[in-house]
Formats: sequence, C-alpha cells, structure tokens
Amino acid sequence: MDFGHYTDEPVSMAVDLVNTFEESGREEHLRSTEDLAAFLGEYAESWSETSGRIRDHDVDEVRALRARLRVVFAAEDEESAADQLNEILADSAAIPRVSVHTGATPHLHFEPIGGSVAKWLGAVTAMGLSIVLVEEGLARFGICESPTCDDVFVDTSRNRSRRHCSDTCTTRVNVAAYRERQRAG
Repeated sequence: MDFGHYTDEPVSMAVDLVNTFEESGREEHLRSTEDLAAFLGEYAESWSETSGRIRDHDVDEVRALRARLRVVFAAEDEESAADQLNEILADSAAIPRVSVHTGATPHLHFEPIGGSVAKWLGAVTAMGLSIVLVEEGLARFGICESPTCDDVFVDTSRNRSRRHCSDTCTTRVNVAAYRERQRAG
C-alpha cells in the first residue's frame, strides 16, 4: 500500500526508529552520535533537513522520542494513539509548510523551524503516523507476534492481515509451528 509522498518516508522512518531498540533483548542500536547520524543518513536524500551537527543530548532526546512512538504502536485504542501523537506534535512544534525541493512537485512538510534533531524527527514521524491513523485506522499499526521479536510495523497488506514485522519472522514462526506439528504427530 502506498500511503503517499508525505507518509511513505516518515512512516518508514518512524518504524525504523522504534526498531533501533530491541525490547526483548534490551539491545540498543542508537548508542552514539555516529549511530544517530547513520540512521538519519538513510533518509538524507529525501529529507535534507536532517543534516547538521548532532550532539550527545540529541541521542538521548531521540531515544525518548523513540519510546513515545512505540506507545503509538502498542496503543489499545485510536484515542490513546491519537493522544500520544498529538503530544509529540505539540512538543515538536510541528508547523506545516509547502516545500519544493530538487525537482519535486509542491508538497507539505510539517516541521519545526530551527529545532533540534529530536524535534524534527518527532514532527516528521508523528505527522506521518497521524495520517496513517486518520486514513487507515489503528489496525494498520502492529508489533511482531513472533515470540523472539518485538519490532513494530505498519501493515500495508490489502486485507490488514499482517502479523509479523518481516518475511523472516513469518517464516521462522511457520517453520517452528511445522516442526512442532511433526513432533506431536
């Protein structure tokens, strides 16, 4: 499913950001300013606003944002998800503006002017997730059901049937179930 220009990259960024910390294994992937720069570098072509000097406190702020975004994926209902997204948008001072960059057609960006990396990420990712919530509903947000994974995802399937974050997790769960049936049979 294609959510549109503004949501594709921000939604991917939000998912990737939340998944930089593995809850079950307590494994941190944003340990330093270099790690954060590498993460942002993955989106630099589409989102040049991420360029700039990253400081140690930016890493801590982005980690805090990441935890707040995870709450959206784990929300019990749309109201809770909306409340969390609204708080992130308010805290990040998201301001809509029309952007035309490097041959692109005019489109909207929702960004703080001159804010920190965390505020920029908060505005962009929360706005992308907000559009998905409004247009597609909370059922599109998920946390992998594999017993060995807790990554988040946005379900882009036509019938909203996705249960795992990746084909790898789906295969792993299916193989384990098959082997269990073989042992039981």
